[in-house]
Amino acid sequence: MLKISDPEYRLPYIDALSTFDLFDKGTTAPIAIWGVDTETGDRGQFVVKMKSSERMSTKSSAFELIGAWMAMELDLPVVEPVLVNLSADFVETVRNGYRAASQSVGLNFGSRYQSGFSNLPQMSYSFLQDHFETIKLIYVFDLFIANTDRGHQRDNIQSNGSNLLIYDHELAFSFLRILPFLQSKTPWILNETDKDLYQKHLFFKYLREMRPNLTQQVVMLERFNSDFWDKVYYNLPEEWIDDQVSEIRPYLTSIIENLTYFTDSLNNTLTI
Repeated sequence: MLKISDPEYRLPYIDALSTFDLFDKGTTAPIAIWGVDTETGDRGQFVVKMKSSERMSTKSSAFELIGAWMAMELDLPVVEPVLVNLSADFVETVRNGYRAASQSVGLNFGSRYQSGFSNLPQMSYSFLQDHFETIKLIYVFDLFIANTDRGHQRDNIQSNGSNLLIYDHELAFSFLRILPFLQSKTPWILNETDKDLYQKHLFFKYLREMRPNLTQQVVMLERFNSDFWDKVYYNLPEEWIDDQVSEIRPYLTSIIENLTYFTDSLNNTLTI
């Protein structure tokens, strides 16, 4: 899967053709569709998170897309993002989920359907050890983007027995949900208000027991440079970009400019 920083990268635009499933157990109730790539003509299966579903909007759709691109840049096992166009004609064919679909005509966040994956089983020690390097990087990634949605109630990670797959980043960048005058002036230092963010993380207890050094994983965040962000905002649908979405770049860049402090702060979450 090409990264957005790759010169050959192209964000697929998909026209929805028909539905074949509704994931009604999730909060956002995504639908599974058959669709066709508008450039190549290739058909495939995709999952669509409709922008009018609960907890979704054009803003959270932008968060999903940016979160997926960032995970790809770190070589994390993430769903492949696409943009899915729901036409008025397509909406008329939708049975389950019609109401949300009828209010989501136009571009929506989607991903290429991945078969064979299911929710994580009881995480054994051997399972965690097998995926140790990936788990460390997921922890660093989620704290960097302030993702509040990978905990024990909603892990948003699946496995096919040998590989992991992460998804659902509409609640990432939670610093944007804080009033500006209450935002930390030093976001590269995790403080008392960040405790919920890391203590409720799916892998916190395990990593706390192992106490690894996360320096190697934090250094990988330097991949989010000017070229990366230029391509992010070039590829985002223009109507999805507002003041908050624009704020993601400078906020996270300030952390990268103080990466030594952020490294110490992350390591301290597992040792203090």
